[in-house]
Amino acid sequence: MTLKKIAELANTSPSTVSKAFAGSPEISAYTRERIFRIAKELGYFEKYCKLKRSRPLIALLLPAVESEYYARIAGALEHEIETRGGMAVMACTRFQPQRAAALFGEMAYKTRVDGIIVEGSAPHIKNPDHFPLVSFGVSKRHPENADKLCMDVEGGICELVGLIKEYGYKRVGFLGESLTRITLNRLKAALRHHGLPYYQKYTVMSEERFTAAGEQGFLELLRRGGLPEVIIAAYDYIAYGAMKQARLCGYRIPEDLCFAGINDITPSSILDVPLTSLRTNFEEIASTLVDLLFKRIEDPCYSDPIVVRAPVTVCLRESLCRAEERGQKPLSNDRRKDL
Repeated sequence: MTLKKIAELANTSPSTVSKAFAGSPEISAYTRERIFRIAKELGYFEKYCKLKRSRPLIALLLPAVESEYYARIAGALEHEIETRGGMAVMACTRFQPQRAAALFGEMAYKTRVDGIIVEGSAPHIKNPDHFPLVSFGVSKRHPENADKLCMDVEGGICELVGLIKEYGYKRVGFLGESLTRITLNRLKAALRHHGLPYYQKYTVMSEERFTAAGEQGFLELLRRGGLPEVIIAAYDYIAYGAMKQARLCGYRIPEDLCFAGINDITPSSILDVPLTSLRTNFEEIASTLVDLLFKRIEDPCYSDPIVVRAPVTVCLRESLCRAEERGQKPLSNDRRKDL
């Protein structure tokens, strides 16, 4: 059986069949599905669409590897995949949904991996062939025809804000950057839920990233003429930069100003003042994702796409204390007008 014969039965050309198996965007989803159906009925789909391997090959599409957060996820996924007898390859989407879609096509139809795990907002990924695909993250914009693991950062932020209110605070600030607007929206929702006000003047969205965003954000809050009682950072690296800058400016943590972050990476627990942060269980997430994917690889029709939720919880440390525990020694006049 040749590509020419498949083309005849599909009423198309051999070049179109070849492009369909290569994942070319020139081929419509309808035409590709018709070609694949004929090839499967004739028992030649595997010959043209997938190379035989001794072990399953899984592609990891992650936004970046610069931060410990994504590096730990990648490491946990690779370990879990190898435990299941597979191999892992990785590519970076750089937080670009269209790049994620392009990499999906490359991995699924050219590299011909056995399954794909993708993180982040990836609505541009179209999966009409129901290729084994699992997505995870905080975004609600997942690919089509994919099992989904949703990390409940929204619930974690709501728990954190509830704790802040219980500790006696009302003025909450936020330091983020351009890629974290969804986190700010979730903070606003949590503040509304707990009956606390949202202060625009205590919100800074930096053009920088990582610790530089925290340093710049804290200085911008000072420039505006005041500080909140608690600063929540969009992720821990931003909190590190803000805490460093606060201490350089003479502020005590947590006596003068409290901080909290998101992701709970390793340095958060070993800082001079350990950082309160939202924690995810990387090993548990990796185990769930790989289990979902291997079930889909072994039996593509085992179920309709499903959604699983992973809890995100508060890890309380010394950077956040009760209001009555603050101010063990009098603040200066300058400090009083800020707080």
